[in-house]
Amino acid sequence: MDHTPRATNLSAVLAVTAHMHDCGNRDEILALLAEALPELGPFSIEPVTVLTGEVPDDDVWRHRVLLDDSWSRPVSLTLRADYPPTPVQATLLELLIQHTGSALRAASLRARAATQERQLREATGEITAIGTRAARLEEEAKIHRTFGRLAATGADETAIAETLHQMTGLVVGIEDAFGNLRVRSGPDPSGPALRYRKVGGGNRVDVLRRAAMEGRPLRDDNRIVQLVRPGQILLGVLYLSDPDHKATDLDTFALEHAATMLAVDMAHRRSLAETEARLSRDLGADLLAGTDDDSAYSRADALGYDLHTPQRVLVVHWGPDTSVETVTEAFRRHLTATDSSALLVHGNEHRTGVLAAVMDAKTDVNTIFAALEKSLGPAVGVVGVGSECTSPSTLPESYTHAMRALEIRKQSLSPRGVALFDELGVYRILDSHSSTGDVEAFVQEWLGPLLDYDREHRSTMTATLAQYLECGGKYDETAQALRIHRSTLRYRMSRIHELTGRDLRSVDTRLNLHLASRALQVLAGGTPG
Repeated sequence: MDHTPRATNLSAVLAVTAHMHDCGNRDEILALLAEALPELGPFSIEPVTVLTGEVPDDDVWRHRVLLDDSWSRPVSLTLRADYPPTPVQATLLELLIQHTGSALRAASLRARAATQERQLREATGEITAIGTRAARLEEEAKIHRTFGRLAATGADETAIAETLHQMTGLVVGIEDAFGNLRVRSGPDPSGPALRYRKVGGGNRVDVLRRAAMEGRPLRDDNRIVQLVRPGQILLGVLYLSDPDHKATDLDTFALEHAATMLAVDMAHRRSLAETEARLSRDLGADLLAGTDDDSAYSRADALGYDLHTPQRVLVVHWGPDTSVETVTEAFRRHLTATDSSALLVHGNEHRTGVLAAVMDAKTDVNTIFAALEKSLGPAVGVVGVGSECTSPSTLPESYTHAMRALEIRKQSLSPRGVALFDELGVYRILDSHSSTGDVEAFVQEWLGPLLDYDREHRSTMTATLAQYLECGGKYDETAQALRIHRSTLRYRMSRIHELTGRDLRSVDTRLNLHLASRALQVLAGGTPG
C-alpha cells in the first residue's frame, strides 16, 4: 500500500506551518498547532498538569513531544489519539511537529534580535548621556578648583568679581544690601557711574523677595541676579550683565559658587567689624571663640558653672518666624524646670538667629528638643550637637561641628530634629567645610578594624574590600582583578564581615565603605579607582 501523503493533506500542513513562521510569539504558534492536529487525524493535545513519566493504563495512543526553541523554556506536549494513526497520518504529524519546532526557533531568534537591538539603542543612549554628564562634571570641577584656589589665597570681593568675569566673559557687578555698586568687573555698558541702575530699580524689594524665594539665580531684565546672604541676612547682590541672553547653565553655576564665596568674605568682614565694636563678651561667647583653660575654669567657678566635666556645644535654630530671643527664653524655662544649667549665647555676631549653648556632654538633647517643640510649636526647628570636649579650649571645635550638623540637617530632606555631628557619617566629608582630619576620622570609623587587622597579620583585607566595591560587588570580576580563586574571595569577604560587623547588603554601608576606601587611597597618595 502507498503511504505517501495526499497532496491536499500535505498542502494543508505546509499552509499551517507557513502561517506559523509568520507568527510573532510562541503562544500563537502552539495555538496553530492545536488547531491543525484534528485536521490531520484523530489527534489532540492531552492536558497535563504534572509530568510523572508514567504511561496511563488505557488503550489511548500517545506520543510525547519536546519542542525546544533554544532560548526560552522547552515546551513538553503529549499528543493523543483514540486509535493508532495510519502511516500517512503519522507522517503528516511528524512533518507538522518538525515545522512547529522550526517556527518556534525562528520566532525565538526574532525576539532575541529585537531585544538585543533595543538594548543596544538603550546602551547607546546611556553612553551618550554619561559622556554629556561627564563633560559637564569636568567643567563644574574646573569651577570648583578655581574658586577653591581663590579661597585659599584669601581673595577679596574684587578678585572674586574679576575671576567670575574671566570665567563667563560677562560683566560682573557686586552691590551692597542697599543697592550701591561696590565692585564692577568688565566693560561698563551703562556709561558713567552716576547713571548706574541698581538691581530691580524701583521694584528692588520685589525682585530681591523673588530671588530669596527662588533660592537660585534669577533673571531680572538684562541681569542674572544671585543674593549674597549667609542665613537670612542680606549682605549684597552679585549679578551677571547678560543683555544678549548668552549666559549658559555653567555661567549660572559659576555665579552661585562666586556668591557663596563672596558671602563668606562679606560675612567675615562684617563679623570682624561688629566684633571690634564690642567692648566685652560673656563667658559663653569667649568659650565659643576660644580661650585658655585656666581663665575659663576660674570664670566658670565664679559663675557657679562646672566646666571640669566633659562639655559639648548645642546650637538651636527655630525657623525664620521665631526670634532667637524667643528660643532663648524657652530654653531657659526648660533649664529651670529640669534643674539644669548651661551657658547660653545669643546675639552672637557670627551666627545671627542661632542660639548656642555650652552644656554637660551627658545631657539628653532629644529631651531638650521635645521641650522646645512643646513650647515653640512644631516649626522647622533644628538642634545641632557638636563633639564632646574634655577641656574648655576645644569648645570652638565643638561649636563648629554643631553648626555644621545644623546646616547639614537644614539642607536635608528632613530639615527638623536633632543632628549630632558624631553621627553625620559620610556627610562629614561631603560637607564643604570638611578637613583632612574629618576624612581621616571617617576612614578610621569605617575601615579601622580592617586596617588594624592588616597591620597585625600582614594581610590585604582592606585592599580586597576596596577591589570588591570597585567591581560593584561582583565576585568573578573581583577575583579576576585580585588574581585569586573565587572561594578565596568568599572566605575573605566572610572575614571582612566578621571584622567590621558591617552588613554589605546595606546600600548605605556599601556607600560609606566605598567612600572610605577611596579616601584612604587619596590620603595614602594613590589614585582612586
